[in-house]
Amino acid sequence: MDKNKISILNKELNGEIRNDLLYKKLYATDASVYKKYPIAVAFPKTNSDIEKIISFCLKEKVSIIPRAAGTSLAGQCVGSGIVIDVSKYLNKIISFNKINKTVTVQPGVIRDELNLFLKKHGLFFGPNTSTSNYCMIGGMVGNNSSRMSYNYS
Repeated sequence: MDKNKISILNKELNGEIRNDLLYKKLYATDASVYKKYPIAVAFPKTNSDIEKIISFCLKEKVSIIPRAAGTSLAGQCVGSGIVIDVSKYLNKIISFNKINKTVTVQPGVIRDELNLFLKKHGLFFGPNTSTSNYCMIGGMVGNNSSRMSYNYS
């Protein structure tokens, strides 16, 4: 991949993209035994950033590797494409509706932090995974470690 193309994309983002060797090494592994160096690591700040990164990857025929806490045990968050790490900026609780018992969060929200927020309202988000103190909602959904959701109304 041409480094100039990555630099041009980086200038279009509110967040940033790193393609230096340090970041490539940091993101080449997860909790598994697998190791694969990415082209770059993106830290989007907005939904628009994610859209721009996806459009870039589609145009350049580069794979997208979504990543939250990096708790994968099977290598699914390593690869030779562009890693999109949502943990740095996209980690906020957006809205909460107590009547409907719904909460909207960004993918980098840590499960235990979400439950600290919900506890004040007598609610919680399950299941209770062993990694709940650092696993992020985006990763839980992506790995289906939060099981299927049901509407009980």
